[in-house]
Amino acid sequence: MRTAVAALVVLLATTPALAQGTTSRDRAMETVQTFIRANETANLELIVSTFDDAATVFFPGGQAQRANGKDEIREGFAGLFTQRTGAIAITPRDVSIQMFGDLAIVTAHLSDLPTTPLREPMTFSRRTFVLRPVGDRWLIVHLHASNYLLPATKN
Repeated sequence: MRTAVAALVVLLATTPALAQGTTSRDRAMETVQTFIRANETANLELIVSTFDDAATVFFPGGQAQRANGKDEIREGFAGLFTQRTGAIAITPRDVSIQMFGDLAIVTAHLSDLPTTPLREPMTFSRRTFVLRPVGDRWLIVHLHASNYLLPATKN
């Protein structure tokens, strides 16, 4: 009888998670996808909502120092968004999600690496998100955005 009760308790405790089909990995990635959607449409409040209050960001250009906290992060993205003339499309490539207990690291490229020799130098963009669960959501605690200049191939 105890075994049946214990099995029922375990089943009831896990049923909502099974029904929703979401794991910590899925929820962390949902936050990254929300960030991407907000970035594509320059939705400042939505993008800021994906960050933890004490988050930090290294922006890819123009700002060498780290942005600390939501106010500085908001300022950084507001500056980026004012430079745009419309919505953009972001399609992450080579996405990797690593789980370390209550910590998720999501890395991605923003384009494919070229497979042919380059005639001109090309910027290759990389992103690293570090997330943790806060309440019922996963929030970004650090974003590192970097651009690498691929040199032209010498012939």
